[in-house]
Amino acid sequence: MVGERGLPAMADWRALTDTVLVHRGSVVTLGLLALAGLVHRLAPAEESRRGGVAVWMLAAALALRLAGTVAGASAAQLLDLGADAALAVGVVDLVWTLAFDLALARTRLRVPSILRDLAQGAAVFFVLLAVLRRAGVDVFSLVTTSAVVTAVVGLALQATIANVFAGLALQLDRTLQAGDWIRIDDRVGQIIEIRWRSTSVLTRDGDVVIVPNGELVGSKVLNFSRPRPAHRVTLTVGFHYRHPPNEVKRVLVESVRGTPGVREDLPHDCVVREFGESAIVYALRFWIDDLRREDEIADAVRTRVWYAARREHLEIPFPIRTLLAPAAEDRTARAVRRRARRTAALGAVELFAPLDAEDRARLAEAMRQVRFAAGEVVIRQGDPGGSLYLIGRGRVGVSLTVDGMTREVATLGPGDVLGEMSLMTGAPREATCVAKSDVSAYVVDHSTVRALLEEHPRLAEEMAAILARRQSENEGERRGLSREARALAAAAAAGTLRQRVRSFFGLA
Repeated sequence: MVGERGLPAMADWRALTDTVLVHRGSVVTLGLLALAGLVHRLAPAEESRRGGVAVWMLAAALALRLAGTVAGASAAQLLDLGADAALAVGVVDLVWTLAFDLALARTRLRVPSILRDLAQGAAVFFVLLAVLRRAGVDVFSLVTTSAVVTAVVGLALQATIANVFAGLALQLDRTLQAGDWIRIDDRVGQIIEIRWRSTSVLTRDGDVVIVPNGELVGSKVLNFSRPRPAHRVTLTVGFHYRHPPNEVKRVLVESVRGTPGVREDLPHDCVVREFGESAIVYALRFWIDDLRREDEIADAVRTRVWYAARREHLEIPFPIRTLLAPAAEDRTARAVRRRARRTAALGAVELFAPLDAEDRARLAEAMRQVRFAAGEVVIRQGDPGGSLYLIGRGRVGVSLTVDGMTREVATLGPGDVLGEMSLMTGAPREATCVAKSDVSAYVVDHSTVRALLEEHPRLAEEMAAILARRQSENEGERRGLSREARALAAAAAAGTLRQRVRSFFGLA
């Protein structure tokens, strides 16, 4: 009787033990699920999808575990096996998220995603094998019977598998990395990420190109970011055969200086590319380090080349056929209007007030018109001078550099002049003037003024007096001098300036 009563008691004890174990496993799974949810929220946004796998797997394991407690014996075994498998996958993903997305992210050590995925896949595979073996499944016979299926799947996915191994080779070789600018075929862009099957490339137009890894490995890829991020850009332009090549190259190289986006620490140069049918073709080469702005920077350089060529009277020829020529009266009318504009501009310059109408017309005819693009330097402080600029259109900023500190002191516009002292005395430029917008200016050269002064020496006296008065007024305003003090200073400076002017122009 005791034994008979003892048997049900033993069965009840085992049932109670199994229930406790099931509930304890559920509690552990529930705790892991809560931890996975917390890790999922703390993981970086771009990696949050990885932590989400652990949440879903652990939730499935908990549901299967609870379902097994109310199912029949045969169904309970299958549910428990599924719960163990889901728990194993969830735990592996949770551990990988903790290790790679939280711990290594704080050390700024970035592990390639494909290597991480391979390691995680291997860990999941071996853990699942262990779960199946503990459940009594003959793993080796299962692998043997599925060999045919594996072969069929392998043949169907051979292109995908080739891309996977190509991606692994790219990550191990480290020839291409995220952030590199590359050219493959006719596509230029920046690598965003190298994934299992493909590589994402962001083009300069903002589009994403998906390139299979096998194509990257099997093609010739130009990497602009190695061995250094600096990239040399070459622009070609043709000039007329009558211009000396050395002079053209000097103008082109000088035009690149100060262009935003162009590296100033690396040398620019210009070489003759070929002797074309209608022009000598030059290659202007300069360095940039932002491939995303290559078109913008090249546009700025081409614009400055055009302005520099116009200022230096360098002709950019092209084949042309003239069908209709303007009438002679039209050319005459344009010449009259041009002369009138120049004469009117000179009449507003105080320095040339002593000139009569005839001399002013001669000077107007001899002036050269030059153009500057916005941002170009018109004159640079300290450079030798011998000419005057009369602004016809646009705005020019005037800056002074003293003891290494540069500050802008004025903005000049149409009718203002630059370089009066340099024109009359040959003094170095006193300030740096930069075009704030596209500028059109007239240049009065030393040789033109010299011809006038040689014919009318008295003009040197009068122009020197004007310079002395203006110089003393500017100095008086700066120092707060009275009108009488300014007049005395002008009289004292006039003699010195008169001698400097006569000496500079070689007058007796």
